[in-house]
Amino acid sequence: HGFTANADLNWVRPGVAQKIADAGYRVIAPDMRGHGASPVPDDPASWPRDAIARDQIALMKHLGTEPYAVVGYSMGAISALRYELLSRSSGRLVLGGVGDSVADESNSSRNDGFRAAIEAAMRGEDTPAAKAILARAKASGGTLEGYLGALSARIYTGRDLLETFDLPVLVITGDQDTDNGSGAALAEIIPGARYKQITGTHVSAVGDPALPEAIIAFLNEGR
Repeated sequence: HGFTANADLNWVRPGVAQKIADAGYRVIAPDMRGHGASPVPDDPASWPRDAIARDQIALMKHLGTEPYAVVGYSMGAISALRYELLSRSSGRLVLGGVGDSVADESNSSRNDGFRAAIEAAMRGEDTPAAKAILARAKASGGTLEGYLGALSARIYTGRDLLETFDLPVLVITGDQDTDNGSGAALAEIIPGARYKQITGTHVSAVGDPALPEAIIAFLNEGR
């Protein structure tokens, strides 16, 4: 799921999880560290780099479920790339809501914007950005502290590393989503990856019925 969202907002309410389950797949949709119902560690030491990806690796090892695919949206897709890089264990990879800017390890502009909004909200400032981040936290059950931690743990996967990927990859973005660059360009970087455009913005694309349809069709190819 995306930054400041949770599994319910991105996967359950739009019906994506249920449609994938109805297609015969077991769906495991955790709230990532610092989001939703998952813990929010106060200690900065609890937010090492790649913390979220390592959480997911530990979860799948605990469940012992194989084979499996990893499906991520926005921050979840950024973490899914790290998951694959660190574990090399997923059978298929679906990257939603991300584009070629996530292949730039030095890219920090979006993170900086989020961090500024969160810190403004913590100071009690009445700015549009601060109010927006507070509204997101209220809607998703998240906290400002958790969001800052998640930002500090985030690592982008560079082009040179993406070029080493050797598994089926599907990149999906809305036709009005430019938040993380070009999805089509990201698919060109990853060997053998394909790109699917659906309808919507970065936020609304999760509600397009074409999203679960594309995911299911892609997963079915691996059966």
